[in-house]
Amino acid sequence: MNKLKQPRNIRKISIDASTLEKLKNSSEEEAQTIVHCRYISKTKYINGGWVNIYPTTYLVNGEERITLLYADNIPMAPACHQFSHPGELKWFTLIFPAIPKDWKQFNLIEECGAHTGFTVSNIRRNNQGVYEVFLC
Repeated sequence: MNKLKQPRNIRKISIDASTLEKLKNSSEEEAQTIVHCRYISKTKYINGGWVNIYPTTYLVNGEERITLLYADNIPMAPACHQFSHPGELKWFTLIFPAIPKDWKQFNLIEECGAHTGFTVSNIRRNNQGVYEVFLC
């Protein structure tokens, strides 16, 4: 029968409470805000049209802005996703840095110059940092 060998020299280290608190406060928590988006292609176009996202997309609350870090499953402008028919559903995900803890709600805004961008107003903050929006 094999016996597991136990380590011989185990030392217990204790850290005083003030040092432990300093360590907790000095470590940065890595977090992000994830926005799952749903978009349905326009019925006024024979093929449904196209969609993309501009890198000038951001989350805003008052004067504070958080800019887009990454977009998944949607091309970054000027590239476009071409729909094959009207009413086609497109899911994509936008990744932003974590919103500040004091934000109770925020807006999602896509600034894109002459074209009409997306705007979703009054998104309520949640504890998960994951949101789902419908863009039209």
